[in-house]
Amino acid sequence: MLLPSPTAELAERYCAAGAWQARVVHELVAAAAAPDPAKDAVCDATRRLSYAELLQQGNALTAFLLEAGVGDGDCVAVQSGNTVELAVAHVACSRAGATFVPLSSSWRRTELRELLTVSRASVLLVPAADGHDYLAEVEPLRRALPELQLAGSFDGRGDLDLPAVLARDAPPVARPGDPNLPRYTMASSGTTNVPKLSLWTDNNLWAFCRAWCDAVELAPGDRMAGIAPAGTGAIGYVYGVLFPLLVGATSILLEHWEPAAALALVERERATAVTAVPTQLVKMIQEPSAATADLSDLRLVTNAGAPMPPDAAAAIEETWGCRIQTVYGATDGGVPLMTRVDDPPEKRRTTVGRVLPLTDFVLADPELEPVAAGTPGEILWRGPTKSYGYLNDDARTAEVFHDGFYRSGDLGLMDEDGYVRIVGRVKDMILRGGQNISPREIEEVVARHPSVAEAVAVGVPDPVYGERVCVAAVLRPGAALDLAGLGAFLAEQRLAPFKVPERLELFDELPRNASGKTSKDDVRRLVLER
Repeated sequence: MLLPSPTAELAERYCAAGAWQARVVHELVAAAAAPDPAKDAVCDATRRLSYAELLQQGNALTAFLLEAGVGDGDCVAVQSGNTVELAVAHVACSRAGATFVPLSSSWRRTELRELLTVSRASVLLVPAADGHDYLAEVEPLRRALPELQLAGSFDGRGDLDLPAVLARDAPPVARPGDPNLPRYTMASSGTTNVPKLSLWTDNNLWAFCRAWCDAVELAPGDRMAGIAPAGTGAIGYVYGVLFPLLVGATSILLEHWEPAAALALVERERATAVTAVPTQLVKMIQEPSAATADLSDLRLVTNAGAPMPPDAAAAIEETWGCRIQTVYGATDGGVPLMTRVDDPPEKRRTTVGRVLPLTDFVLADPELEPVAAGTPGEILWRGPTKSYGYLNDDARTAEVFHDGFYRSGDLGLMDEDGYVRIVGRVKDMILRGGQNISPREIEEVVARHPSVAEAVAVGVPDPVYGERVCVAAVLRPGAALDLAGLGAFLAEQRLAPFKVPERLELFDELPRNASGKTSKDDVRRLVLER
């Protein structure tokens, strides 16, 4: 299998700088737990696990996996929403030397067939039947999945009684671990096709954790509210669950997303930090209870996964008295940029930050040559957080890695202070009459309209201009908006005339993928079907 791993020289550089180290995930969690094992580690709607209980249940599951013949590097897939099982399973996989493969609870047979086939998972754990029988989704697939030996649900059905397994008092056992071997996969959100599984080592995660915790000043006393879906991507699991556990903080998970429920969780649990995707944050700040909720303990909101409208970022900071922090990266490629809580407000709200230490960063032209200063270019990077490509998929890996650098497909522009703004996508540009138009620029301006709750811009085919700009929008409750009114507003905002949308489509909700991000492909399809 092709792995775009760092050269020996780069690996030595990362180790010498302390970005990489010698411990694996379960050892890092145990070290963080040592000062106070009775402290809450991870909580969901019905359960609260202390660090001692998390480690005990992880050890019990480890013993079961080893008894079941799970080999070094074998994949253990865990389909879950925002529940404590994810943390338990990761600790167990780390101790067993298995590869942890978290999967979204929103995925069904089509996605499961692809991901279980690609991962060659030997064990699959799925949620309890709660309005949907997850185990029934996989049973028809098992003949085509010869590597899948065990499939069971969190409520004890299937090939293993998981509650009984976790209750066992198993003696500590662990395989020797290497933090430079890929033992974690992160599923991409699948905006254009079936999600892919990106490979990460424990040292990739540790370098990422150190950089983020330094940027946000995360400490053992923090209480992190995980609002985003935890079964896929970084924003839900890595920030919301794993990183708090690596520093001895507490992770509190919102199982069922609703803006009012998210605010209530933050208030009730006295959360000091929140991780969420921008759409969730915008809906939370627009929720009527946002102005009166007691969020006096909240100091940090981390945003990642999609652009955050600057006006929404300002409203969050001013209403809740906290600071917005943004992480830029890719499930497939790691993280090269992030803002810091001590950055100036303008930089926090309008950029994705500066280049992280030890990260080689390039803004490139279409021939992958560096662009001149002040010129937009495609973002490429390599560094200690960079992933190792796609699991069992050399062709896709070769497509996105160039000489060890990850090709993001995003267009960035660096200012004189070293802060980077995302100005579009290489393939997402709207080409109208020979002029390139950035959808993101339009979206940021449309988001300022007082009637608009959420909006995306897409190109739609046109026989004369090739493409025209269409805005798909969700309006605030009771608001009204037509194309003429939107055009007049954008003219007042001094948007160039050729960028003003020529079509407006209103939706009750915009389609989303498993990570909660808006799916532009689905938006475009729905627009064309109208």
